[in-house]
Order: sequence, then C-alpha cells, then structure tokens
Amino acid sequence: MDKTLCHYHPAHPATWHCVPCQRHFGDCCIPLNADAPDETPTCPLCRSKLSFLGAANSAQPFWERIPRFFAYGLQAGPLAFSAVLALASLFMPRSILLWFVLFSIATKYFYSVIEANSEAQKQAPSLLSAFVGEGFGLFFKQLVVFFLSFATLWLAADFDSEALYWAVNIGLLLVLPASIIRLALDKTLSAALSPDEVGQVIKAMGWRYLILCAFLFILWQSPSWVTYMLSHGLPRVVLVPVAAFLFGYFGVVMCAIMGYAVFQYQGALGYAIAEEDSQTGFPAAEYLRRRALAEAEIRLKEGQSGQALETLTAALARDPDDLKLNERFHQLLYGLNARERCLRHLAHYLPLATRMNPAQAATALLNARQFKADFMPEDALVCERLAGALLDRHKTREGLSLLRNLHQRFPEYPHIPRAYLLAARGFAEGLGQVESAQKLLVFVRTRYPQSPLLAEVAALEATVARLAANT
Repeated sequence: MDKTLCHYHPAHPATWHCVPCQRHFGDCCIPLNADAPDETPTCPLCRSKLSFLGAANSAQPFWERIPRFFAYGLQAGPLAFSAVLALASLFMPRSILLWFVLFSIATKYFYSVIEANSEAQKQAPSLLSAFVGEGFGLFFKQLVVFFLSFATLWLAADFDSEALYWAVNIGLLLVLPASIIRLALDKTLSAALSPDEVGQVIKAMGWRYLILCAFLFILWQSPSWVTYMLSHGLPRVVLVPVAAFLFGYFGVVMCAIMGYAVFQYQGALGYAIAEEDSQTGFPAAEYLRRRALAEAEIRLKEGQSGQALETLTAALARDPDDLKLNERFHQLLYGLNARERCLRHLAHYLPLATRMNPAQAATALLNARQFKADFMPEDALVCERLAGALLDRHKTREGLSLLRNLHQRFPEYPHIPRAYLLAARGFAEGLGQVESAQKLLVFVRTRYPQSPLLAEVAALEATVARLAANT
C-alpha cells in the first residue's frame, strides 16, 4: 500500500484530506486546538471541513514491531490470562460444558486483543475484561468457521488428489487470518465467511499479507515446538500447564499482530484511527499562531502571496510581539520586494528580534540594507547589539557602520564606552586598522574618565599596541 504524503511537505505523512481542494495535509499543516478537542479542522484554502485519515499513512509496518508484540504479551493482563489457562488445564473438571465456557472466555479475550491493537492501544485488555461484557458468542461463530474449514479440507481429501488436498490446505491457512480479522472487526459470522469481506482484508495488505501469514504460522507452531523440547525433561503434570500457558501467551502475540495489521492498513479497510498520544493539541494562543504560520506557508506555495500577508497581518494583530510571526512576515515582505512595508515593519521587528535573537535581527538588518543602503535603527541599544551580532558573523564593516558617531547620534545613551570598546575590537581584530582602534580607545578614556570599563580599555590598548609594533 502506497502511503499518501502531505501535499506541501513530502517528508510528512498525510493525516487530513480536503475533498473540494483535493489536497492532503499532514499534522505539520493542521495544528489542533487543545481547548476544542472535538472541533474538526478546516481546510486552510477553502475552509471546508477536513476528512480525518487517521494513521493510515504514518503507522509503522507490523514486521518492524515484532519485539513490541512479544513485550505486549508480557503485560499483566495477558500473563494473568495465560496463567488462568494453565491452572484450568490442571484443576478444571473434565466437563465439556465447562471447557466450552473456558474456550468461550479465551476466544473473547483473544478477540479483544485484536480489537485493542486495531486501535493502537498500548495497554493490553485486563483479565477481568475476559469475563464481563459482550463477545462470548464469538467462540461459537469461530467454531463454525473452523468446522466449515475442516469440512472443506475433508471434502478435498475425498478426491484422492494430494495436489488438491494441499492446495486447499494452504488456501485455508492463508484465508483464516483474514477471516478472523473480519470477525473481530464486524462481530458477524457472515462477514467472516464472506469472500468479499475477507478478500478486502487480503487486498488491503497486498503481498504483505503473506508476511503476516508467515509470522502467524511460526507463532502458531511455537507452543508445540517449545512443549516438544521440554517433553523429555518434565513430567506431564508440569508439561500440560506449561503448554496451556504458552498457548495463551503466543495466542495473545498472534492476535496483537493481526490487530495492528488492521491499524496499519486502516485506510484501505475504511477506518480512520489515530495512534494513542499521536495527536497533541495546543493551547489556544499557540494553536492560532501555528495555524497562521501554516496557512501563510500554504498560501505562498499556492501563489497566493496577498492572502498569505493578510493571514500573518491578522495573526500579528492578535499577538504583535510573537517573534516567529514577525520573522515570517519580514521574510515574506522581503521576498515579495515590498520595500516600504518591509522598512515600516522593521521599526517594530528589529528591536524585538534584537532583544530575543540578535543573529536573526542581524539578518533582517542586512535585508533592509538591500532596500536602503544607509538604513539605521532608531535605537542606540539596538545598534550596539546588532553590531555585536554582525561582528560575530565577521560582517565587520556592516557592524562598525552601526556604531559610527554613536555619541553624536544618541548623546544621552549611557553605554557609549561599551559600544566604542566593541568598535575598537572590530577595527583592530576584524579590519586590522590599529590606528582607528587606538583613536577610539583614547576617546573613551578622555571623554569618559569615570567609566567602569577603563580597565578593559587599558587592556585592549596594550593589545593594540603590540599589534601595531608587529606591523
């Protein structure tokens, strides 16, 4: 079965489908609202309600989870169930009625395991669930299926054709798992015997159904093999309960595999089930933020740049100080070459980004200077921090341009010594202009004699002097 991927993010599996738009969306595009968990998401393009695809495109193949199925059978419920079968084999009276009751309980439990795994439930059914609720009649329906299978095999043997006998035998072995799955899902004998219903299960899995049958055949034979290996060293009184316990354990593992196969191929079988804890909703504010970002991206990929801008504008009206929204809005304006609007937005975005992510703010400044070569922030602290970020990126000239004549542009700024100490390092280390660095340091020492940074100024002067001596 080919998996359907998100139309806009091909690395992500699709979990939603819009019928009018014929678009598939992954969880990357459709965030969920934790404050409204029952709300059906709508298409970012046409606002129609989306169809849920469940985990049909994200489920891990069952053959990759084999160790988990064995671990599943080691939970408290399956172990208690297997222990009950072992005790019953030792102490239960030889009454056909009681054994029918026991097999009815066992069948009910096995089918509950299939049902639980078809919904990807991590917790195995408890032992109590085998004794309460509906489902006891499944034993008799399964008995009919087995009886008809044996009758078919008996008729095939009557033809005195070994080839026909083995063909029917192998055919029944291949069809039985699909019939059991169908009975577990629909709870009706007609579904378990219907060629169309059973065939749907086989068709949904395709050739991978043969892998399922191979695993099930090995597991079905496992209790017999283990019992045979123990038969030479254990008395019958011990061997019988061991065999019963192994029957219960391996039966649970088999049913877990069949149930998960239904979960894996749920799309082809007409189901839509999400794995436990796979769909996490977000608080209202985060949900609105993520939805706006996803919708803007989708609109842009569809060539609807105007609508993308409108989406982000509305989101910023709700939360003007969200850094990610502002960053995406800036990138979109820059990409669309919207010069005036981009520069206006920078008046708000640059101080915000400088405070929260200076490296990001430095990129925004470089973008701004593509529109306006002499663009300057209107805040001295923003200039200083941006200069530091640019110097860290070895954009020395761009960083120093922000600090040029800072004491004249912002005479009331209290951190001129710190900013010019940064500029001196840029001149000396970044450009190798030791003379310019020395002038700046002399200016700081004479103009700001009370500055607490004079010790750093003196240390840098000594370093610059050594650099000058070596040139």
